Formats: sequence, C-alpha cells, structure tokens
Amino acid sequence: MADSPHDRALIRRLWQDYLAPQKARLLLALLYMTVYAVATAAYLFVVQIVIDAGADTSVADYAKLVLPFVIGIPLISALTNYLQRVATNAIALNAVADMQQDMFDAALSVDLATLSREPSGTLISRFVSDVGVVGNALIRIVGNLVRDLLSIIFVIGAMLIQSWQLSLAMAVFGLALAPLIALSRRMRGSASDAQAHVGRITSELKESFDGARLVRAYGLQDRERERLGISFRKRIDLFMKLVSQQARVDPILEVLGGLAIAGVLIVGIWMIRSDVVTAGEIVAVLTGLLILAPRLRALGTMNNVVQEMLASLSRIFDVADMRSLLIEGEDARELGAISGQVELRNVSFYYPDGTQAISDVSLTAQPGQRIALVGPSGGGKTTLLNLVPRLFDVSAGAVLIDGHDIRDVTLASLRSQIALVSQHVTLFSDTVAANIALGRSDASTDEIVDAAKAADAHDFIMSLPDGYDTVLGEAGDTLSGGQRQRLSIARALLRDAPILLLDEATSALDAESEAKVQRALNRLSEGRTTLVIAHRLATIKGADRVYVIEEGRVVESGTETELREQDGVFARLKALQG
Repeated sequence: MADSPHDRALIRRLWQDYLAPQKARLLLALLYMTVYAVATAAYLFVVQIVIDAGADTSVADYAKLVLPFVIGIPLISALTNYLQRVATNAIALNAVADMQQDMFDAALSVDLATLSREPSGTLISRFVSDVGVVGNALIRIVGNLVRDLLSIIFVIGAMLIQSWQLSLAMAVFGLALAPLIALSRRMRGSASDAQAHVGRITSELKESFDGARLVRAYGLQDRERERLGISFRKRIDLFMKLVSQQARVDPILEVLGGLAIAGVLIVGIWMIRSDVVTAGEIVAVLTGLLILAPRLRALGTMNNVVQEMLASLSRIFDVADMRSLLIEGEDARELGAISGQVELRNVSFYYPDGTQAISDVSLTAQPGQRIALVGPSGGGKTTLLNLVPRLFDVSAGAVLIDGHDIRDVTLASLRSQIALVSQHVTLFSDTVAANIALGRSDASTDEIVDAAKAADAHDFIMSLPDGYDTVLGEAGDTLSGGQRQRLSIARALLRDAPILLLDEATSALDAESEAKVQRALNRLSEGRTTLVIAHRLATIKGADRVYVIEEGRVVESGTETELREQDGVFARLKALQG
C-alpha cells in the first residue's frame, strides 16, 4: 500500500496529527470491532454444531442448543457493527475538519505572492474534492479495514481449530499478491491525475461563472460549452482509466476464492471417508471461506482507496505546508500611535517567478498629505500600494512609517494603522452592519450608522428590506457598484486609520455614482495620509504631489500644475483624457 518513504511519511503525519489525538474514540471503535470479529468467527462453531448435533439430538434439545447462538450472535454482530460505524465516522469527520482548518489557516497566513501561485479554483478543489476523498478513505480504512482484518484473523483461527488441513486452502489467495501490487502502482498515478484534473475543472467553472456577464454579452456560450465539455470528457477518461484498474481486483480474488472452495470440497470428501473430519467441520471451513471471500475482496479494493487517499493527502499537505515569505521577526515591536508619514526608500520588488515589478522607487508622503500615483496600466502602481501594508515584502530598499522600517514591527500593529478602499469591493454574505464593521468588530451601532452617513450610504441602506440587518448576497451582487463602494468607504471611515490607501476607487462607476463616492472619499481623506491610484486624472485634484509610474519606475513627480507644464508622460495622459 505505502511502498515509498514519501507514502510512509504521509501516513505517519496523518496518524500523528489527525488520528492519534482521537485515541479514546479509536480504542472504543477497536473494542466494538473486536467483539464484532469474535461474533463473526463464532458462526463457524454454530454451523459445526448445527450439522453434527442434528443427526442424533431430539428436536427440543436441538432447539435449546442452537437457538441462543442463532439469535444471540446476529444481535451482537448488528449492535457492535452499528456502534463501530458511528465511532469510525466520527473519527474520520473530525480528522478531515482538522485538515481543512490547517489548510485554511495556512492559506490565510501566507503572503499574496505565495497564495496567487495557485488558481483559486484549484485551491477550492483541494478543500472540497481532495478532503472528501480522504474522508471517505478514512471511513473505510479505520472502519472496514480494521474490522475486516480482525474478522479475518479470528475466522482463520476458528478454521484452523476446525481443521488445519482443510484451512490450508486459504494459501491460494497468496497468488493474488503480485498482480495486486503491480495494479496499485499504476492506480496511484491514475488517482493523482484524476484528482488534479478535478482541480482544473473547478478553476475553469469558477472562471466561467465569474465571467457570466461577459459570456452572455459576447455570445460566448458555445465557446464555454466546448471548453468545459473537453474538460468534462477528459475527467471521464481519467476516471474510467482508474475504474478499469480497480475493477481487475475483484475477478482475480473471485477466481482464487472459487479454487479454494473447490479444494476444500475435494479434499474434504476424502477426509470424511477417512474419518479425519466430520461433515460439520467441513461445512464450518467452507463457511469460513465464504465469510473470508468478501472481506479479502474488500481488502484488495482497499489498496485502491489507500492509493487515492495518498494522492489527495499529498495535495492537501502541500496547502497546509504553505509558508509565508513575510517573516515577522522575534523582536518585532508594536508600531504604536503614528502621525502617518509614509516613505518608500529606493524600493525594488520582484515576483517569485523573477519578474521585476518595481525598480528603485523613492517617494514620501508627509502626515495628512494626499499623494497620487498615476501612469499607464501595468506600470506597478498597485504593487507599490501593496508594499505599504506589507502584503508583499520589498526585494530591495525599505518602506518606512514614521521612520520605522515596517519589517521591524508586528504585522497586526502595522495593518491596524491602514485602511484600504479599492476598485474591487469585497463584501461577505452577512448583514450590512457586519460588513461595515469588518475593520472594527467592537464598533457600536451608532458608530456604524455615523460611518454610513459620512460615506453617503445611510439612505440606500435604510431602503433595503431590513436596513442595516439586511443580509447581502454573494459578494453583495444585489447592490450597485456605487453602493458597494460606499459601504467600503464606510468600513474605512469606521476603521479610522491614519493612513488611507485608495486603489482606483471610482474607476468603475458612472458619473452620478462617482460624484457621490468622490464626496465620501474626500471626507474620508480629511486629516489622513492618503496614497491614491487614479486612472481618471480628474479625481486627483487637490493632491499635494503626483508621482507618474511607468514600467515600475518614477518617471515624473511634482504638483499637477508642474507636471502639465513639463509636457511629459503626465501631460500626454492628461491630453488623452481631455
């Protein structure tokens, strides 16, 4: 099953981290399974008694002898089987819940550069599909595998007691080992390919659903149908390859089981004629083989389950083992109260794949100043903004707040001083009030309402079915773009941080919504150090200084008036926008 150091390491980690902490449940399940296995083996002795005692025992005595066993053993088997299934399901469900928690904790803690290496659909697939595979496998392994192994051990013991000579027929099952091992190696690769493709399908589905508006507007339904259809058909091919490999196990064991029964019958007839065994003992051994056959087949297919589980475990632990490139030093200190000075000093930044996004950028924002970053798309403006709350770490240079290198302070204290309003508003499936209070969970109702009023959001909130208690749909899709943006501004107002980051906060709005949002942004910016990215140059009026970013560099800087007079990149952009 686990035939490599990597596989053994996966199983050891599964045991140590997720199963061993549930020792009490495991011991209880083992007790139930042991009783079940003993009861199963006891059938052989009941059969032997029924056959041998029936010939020379009165009906009344026969009933007294047999009925307690015939009734009692099934009752014990049924009860213990039920109890062990409940216990093993609880073990498996708790294990996968802990896995999901570890994966999610890791995903939350890593920096954006690390997290963005995997498409979100692929990550979601690991949380759902791979964890589901492991959960189902654990239910079968912890329950069926242990139960069947114990049953096999006790049944073989009972068969040997009945007739060790006839029981040698079981050796024929050893012939299945070589083909089963060869199959398992092929199934491991097939299982891994199939699960990886499920992740790709999840990612493609997410893309298609997220782009539903574009798909319909551009008439791309046929394209999407064909694109996803190819993926769906490939999934069928991959899983059919896996199923065809799995399906070979049962026929192999079925044939060998038939050979074993034939051997017992042939040898048994000779042994009866030689007075070595009784008819009851032969039937008991045959009963043992009939009990063993399905359990041995189950163990054969169990190897398939283990191979699928190992493939999924590897993908799960890849997520759980993600580590952030952002390291908070042991001597990191609290940032404390700040005035709000922000300085980027000779900053450069490379993405993990080696692509340079920022090259030797320096800029300073004094407390309360409004600094604008403008320039062509893809020039590195958003990356610069992301460096301030340390969503990424600089590759060279330093980001300083009030003279403190942000790498020397705790992430929590740094980010508590910063509020962000971006073009893409994030809203959760929760109440309006809860969405506004995301940055300050201790905020009172009055504070939430005051923030909403300052963001020009109170009136439309009150028009919602339940006002501030209205539960928003997924991503707040029931709201307009301007409404979502004003909720985002209310959230930033409530946070009341001295540093404000605005990332194209009005670029996707119509003129009326933009005017309302811009008024709210102006109120939000009052008294705060503000760094604003703007494609619409009309929105940067009043900026104390403008930095023009092109290909990751500052190519111009000055006031808006100074930049217009330079007749450079800024003037060209201004002329294009009219």
